Amino acid sequence: MLLEIQESKTTSIPVQIFATDLSEQAISKARIGIYTSQELETVSPRRIQRFFVKADGGYRVSKAVREMCIFAPHNILTDPPFSRLDFISCCNLFIYFDNPAQKKAVNTFHYALNDDGFLMLGKSENISHSTHLFTCFNKKYKIFSRKINSGSRTLAAILPRYTQQPSSENIIPVTNKSKTNHTISVHQNGLDNAIDAVLFSEFMPASVVINYQLEIVQFRGTTDVFLTHPKGKATFNILKMARPEIAFELRNAISKVIKTKQRFRKSGIEMNPAKIGAPVKIISLEIVPLDIETNEPLLLIVFTEQEQTEYFWTQAEGGKNTTIAMTAAKDRRIKKLEQELAAAHADALAFAQEQEAFTEELQSANEEIVSSNEELQTVNEELETSKEEIESANEELTTTNQELQTRNDLLNEAYDYAEALFATIHEPMIVLDKNLRIKSANKTFYKLYNMQVEETEGMLLYDLGNKQWNIPRLRELLEEILPKNTHFHDFEITHTFPGIGEKTMLLNARRILQKRNHEELILLAIADETEQVLAMHKMKKNEIKLMEAMASAENAVKFKQQFLSNMSHEIRTPLNSILGFTNVLLKTKLLAEQKEFLQAIKTSGISLNLLINDILDLAKVEAGKMTFEKKPFDLRSSITSILYTFDLKIKEKNLKLIKEYDSQLPSMLTGDSV
Repeated sequence: MLLEIQESKTTSIPVQIFATDLSEQAISKARIGIYTSQELETVSPRRIQRFFVKADGGYRVSKAVREMCIFAPHNILTDPPFSRLDFISCCNLFIYFDNPAQKKAVNTFHYALNDDGFLMLGKSENISHSTHLFTCFNKKYKIFSRKINSGSRTLAAILPRYTQQPSSENIIPVTNKSKTNHTISVHQNGLDNAIDAVLFSEFMPASVVINYQLEIVQFRGTTDVFLTHPKGKATFNILKMARPEIAFELRNAISKVIKTKQRFRKSGIEMNPAKIGAPVKIISLEIVPLDIETNEPLLLIVFTEQEQTEYFWTQAEGGKNTTIAMTAAKDRRIKKLEQELAAAHADALAFAQEQEAFTEELQSANEEIVSSNEELQTVNEELETSKEEIESANEELTTTNQELQTRNDLLNEAYDYAEALFATIHEPMIVLDKNLRIKSANKTFYKLYNMQVEETEGMLLYDLGNKQWNIPRLRELLEEILPKNTHFHDFEITHTFPGIGEKTMLLNARRILQKRNHEELILLAIADETEQVLAMHKMKKNEIKLMEAMASAENAVKFKQQFLSNMSHEIRTPLNSILGFTNVLLKTKLLAEQKEFLQAIKTSGISLNLLINDILDLAKVEAGKMTFEKKPFDLRSSITSILYTFDLKIKEKNLKLIKEYDSQLPSMLTGDSV
């Protein structure tokens, strides 16, 4: 994917991938880079062609891809980590680790990544225990970014044997106020650093860095006087760790700085002594927004202790001085409490006003939600109505489809019946396509002329066998049937066939139209007259057989007439239902495309009805019962109706139909209209 991205860029960025695993066997297989076709089922053919080459019965990863990767066995909990990485993908590993191991792994990743690096985990993994090191960048794909201000890169908990011990050279002892000895490393030309180190260690005020969630990120200086660890579950929330005397002031000050983004200082905060008789501490705090590049805003809180001008409790020599000191301390305390009470009232009033404004906004939002809910309810009701209408139309279409399926089954049965008749007729018969190639033949033909199906079907009639059917007059007659819609009857030929001897045959041919696929065919029937020529003395017997055959043929005709009549009647019943339902649907509210489809169904149904009438007429003609009715009909309307039947086919072929009528063409004719 990286190579594909680089192809669309004008500049090429070098990419180095470290692929690691605990299994040396897996690393060895990856380093060789040969895969079977089954292993590459999920890889697209385009990428297989682009990034693989055939080798050893499989596919080898191309050189361009393999040069990007370095494969190595690696244990992130014990082995030295990589460094200066931009992206780490570690999916579905933490699910096998306990919490301590997860923390160690996250610390390793934090050390290995650049300041703007990213970490990607599996869908069921998280780093909730290390939020001080990473920030969620993409929640859906579990991608986290390394916090810029998350501290120095350390690996003490992961790699204790790789931690560096401080050098014993150039150690300078320094004494602080409490007489505690410190050692500061002084390098050559490092005097400035040594001085800064002394100042920071001796005179840095107590301070902490917090985020907007009031969690302490870092400590500076000695904070024991102002912050303590509360009992119970460990926490870094500054309000829970702050001493009660300063917690209230601290909360208000932090809130103001977050709102105004300006530094704020609060002084004169009294903090009761830990021991009886000790002086009351007067402290001040200052909160400063840190203007640094970071993933989240941070605040610096500085605690300072003010110089005392008087004690609330003084070990005076006389009782009178003691009473005066106590009275002054009491008055000062009362004044301080009054000031705090006034400030609390002001804060409460401001909070109440904010709460009232928030309530109004919430009420307005609630009204909008109610209005939107009513609109959604209306839309939902409309959708329900539309759903019911669609379900109703779908049921009607299902019924129509079932009826059409029944009609199709009947037509298939009729086709199978015709095929069965074709196969069982005693006379040899051949079906030719428009190019005079044999499409099919019945069993009698194959048996009589000693032919096989595979050497017959698809062959040109004139090339069949030893080209015994290549007769000029026969070719002339056959080639006129389709263009001129002609036929021939009792065309006699005599020919000597290999293996079966001389045959005298009467040929009959006519055009047939296969309506299912609109294919024009030629039916060629062959009557073998050889026996009649050779056995004239058996005429009487043959006449008896002929009479029997005629009787059988008459019975077959009667059966066919009865079948055609019954079939036409059975087909007409569901067809009338189809046309009826179609007319009902056309009266309903439909889309233009739906109306066009229904109109096509109606037109096809009308055409099928005409076909049924033709079948009935055919039965009547053969039975000698056909009568013609003379009545006037509109010729142009009939032509328009015929053309509409072919409208869909015309659109399908992307043709343009031009209608031109002769001015002398009569509009009304008298005749038998179908």
